[in-house]
Amino acid sequence: MNTRLPKDRFNDYSWDAIRGRISKLSGLNGQSLEYLESSTLDPSLAKGNIENIIGFSQIPVGVIGPLKVNGNHADGDYFIPLATTEGALVASYNRGARAVTLSGGANVLVYRDLIQRAPFFVLENVFKAEAFIEWFDQNFEIMKKVAASTTKHGKLVSYKSFMQGRIVYLRLDFSTGDAMGMNMVTKATHEICEYIMLHFPVERYIIESNMAVDKKPAAINTILGRGKSVTAEVFFTERIVSKYFRTTAREIDLAYKQQVTGGQLAGALGSNGHFANGISALFLACGQDLANLSESVVGYTYTEVLGKDLYVSVNLPSLIIGTVGGGAGLPTQRECLEILGCYGEGKAKKFAEIVAATVIAGEISLAASLVAGDFVTAHEKYGRNRPESSVTTGNNADKFSRSAANKGRQAQA
Repeated sequence: MNTRLPKDRFNDYSWDAIRGRISKLSGLNGQSLEYLESSTLDPSLAKGNIENIIGFSQIPVGVIGPLKVNGNHADGDYFIPLATTEGALVASYNRGARAVTLSGGANVLVYRDLIQRAPFFVLENVFKAEAFIEWFDQNFEIMKKVAASTTKHGKLVSYKSFMQGRIVYLRLDFSTGDAMGMNMVTKATHEICEYIMLHFPVERYIIESNMAVDKKPAAINTILGRGKSVTAEVFFTERIVSKYFRTTAREIDLAYKQQVTGGQLAGALGSNGHFANGISALFLACGQDLANLSESVVGYTYTEVLGKDLYVSVNLPSLIIGTVGGGAGLPTQRECLEILGCYGEGKAKKFAEIVAATVIAGEISLAASLVAGDFVTAHEKYGRNRPESSVTTGNNADKFSRSAANKGRQAQA
């Protein structure tokens, strides 16, 4: 039995190629896959983003706002697209956005902007390892020029060295403009390593030691930062807390500090309510690499009572985002970035500030919901008990959407 997926050596991103693979998969499992190909998007646009494409996954996208952001790069009222399948999430973030906006907005700052690659080098012994670190430091300006020769947008900015016997780890810090930049810094790091091999007696190297901790949560990234490091704050008045959250500043602050202790007892990395909800919904809507959620969602929330008012701040030390390249240029993802005014060059820090403001809206809304006791009822209202008819297939609305998709593909052809 031939189980190989069909490929088109001339145009593997055509609808014909997609239908060939879908037909193969349908034949293997006996299931219809009609919704995977029910899209008006041109599959050729996904070249460079995916291989063996069999269609498009369609995720509901909601919107919250306006959310007022007071940042160096994002300054104004924004409507935030959130892609999710979790009921109550958009409603919760929308309530938080309203409270943030009525409180004068979120003050936001990108305080660090570096991405890392971390090669390791094997030397003869610890003394050679020490000499290597000294040599690298003395030649760091040359290393910067070697890195710059590979890219117009990336720059080697700084580094930190670590030793384990005769092995030296170099954690290289790069700026990458508006791209997330891992491909960019990987190429630059490769050239640096090759230069080192020609000019210093190194036994061997590996381009990544796992010390950059790419796409994994790690304490080093929360301390030294990775990607965009962003912090945001909001001052909520007693009136706002009482009217919109039906509780008090003291109750929210007390509950949060008790939850911090719970997180410490559990050994959690970071201390927040649900950064992952807002960041993942924004990532999905705006074409970010979802694997970077593992580090981007590790962060910290802080609360403080000021008289009868409430101060809330968040810190996202390792937010990995980009507004050019990757999935940002795909049609619906680009549209979501354009809703924010964040697509293209010069917009990455703006997007980072909007992400942080969104996160703080979600944090205060969740905290208030838990304290006020409406967490369960909100999920029952928005995320449970939906009519069975809403998830059935083959109704008139489904037929209409498939018909529209087919017409869209015919028009593209």
